Amino acid sequence: TAALLRPSQRALDFMTQRNGMLITGSCGQCEIWTDDQDGRGDVGEACALADHLRVYDSLLRQNAEARMGDLMERVIFNALFASQSPDGRRLRYFAPLEGNRVYWKTDTYCCPCNFRRIIAELPTFVFYHGADGVTVNLYSPAEATLKLAGNSMVRLRQETDYPNSGRIRIGVEPAQPVTFVLRLRIPAWAAQARVQVNGRAVDDAVQPGTFFEVRRKWSAGDQVTLDLPMNWRFVKGRQRQAGRVAVMRGPQVFCLDPTQNVALADLDGADLGYVAINPASLAAPVPNTAVRPDGIGCRVQAWKPGFGLGQKPDFELTLTEFPDPTGRTTYFRLRDFAGAVEDELYTPASK
Repeated sequence: TAALLRPSQRALDFMTQRNGMLITGSCGQCEIWTDDQDGRGDVGEACALADHLRVYDSLLRQNAEARMGDLMERVIFNALFASQSPDGRRLRYFAPLEGNRVYWKTDTYCCPCNFRRIIAELPTFVFYHGADGVTVNLYSPAEATLKLAGNSMVRLRQETDYPNSGRIRIGVEPAQPVTFVLRLRIPAWAAQARVQVNGRAVDDAVQPGTFFEVRRKWSAGDQVTLDLPMNWRFVKGRQRQAGRVAVMRGPQVFCLDPTQNVALADLDGADLGYVAINPASLAAPVPNTAVRPDGIGCRVQAWKPGFGLGQKPDFELTLTEFPDPTGRTTYFRLRDFAGAVEDELYTPASK
């Protein structure tokens, strides 16, 4: 078994320890493994995204490692959803971080077909069950009836608008009172997450990057509430993206559609990367329908590309969710890097 897993582990190490994975969860350029973090051109191939998710699913089943779920949601909410137009009619072969994004010319061929297949598989990545209980891996409105040890049955129901907010309610409905473990994935970015059972806070510490376990005798009508703080963070770029940051909130990456401002409309992705944003200007998310009817955006003040930064920002812009089809750049300048953080899914290999 170890020998069979070794190639998958090598690929995972390349992505998460050696700069192979881009901020959107995608990897490679034009069907080639790359580690220079180039965000232009043929990156974010849909076929590769589908296989990433299948590998993470298999490793999660093997090792019960919460990081696999973090990788899944990074891919899903960013690169995978960017593979389809908001109206659902067109599909992409690639979803670059910089420059124009192009839809594939036909409805068939490998990437469009693999996109459809993996979308059909997404429900299988939400809940898992084993000998001692059940695991909630992905957060989305969902319902499932699962078999426990001894052939007991339990129905789980998620109610949430995640990732708009980090509030998740999970109804637990066993066929009869039964003791088992309910595991909740606490993303690595979710510091100070809170868990309540039937309105009462749990006593145990909730650690980011782990599965939090609630072991108890469950009865019909029990409810678990998970609150994940959804703070803005500025994630440091690496390699070609060094000296810039990506704007993230929860699992989502945000991008800039330059057509919203006439002074930026004609700039390409590289030039837009010289826009400097003001971190102090970020507030609560604002409604934005560029990607989905209930989508969100990020209002931010920014300085134009050039030779200096004035006291007053030049623009007030709205950054949109990465799947925005007219998004053209993902990394930005900061005046001060003191508030920038490393990507929580990137753990550099020791020399």
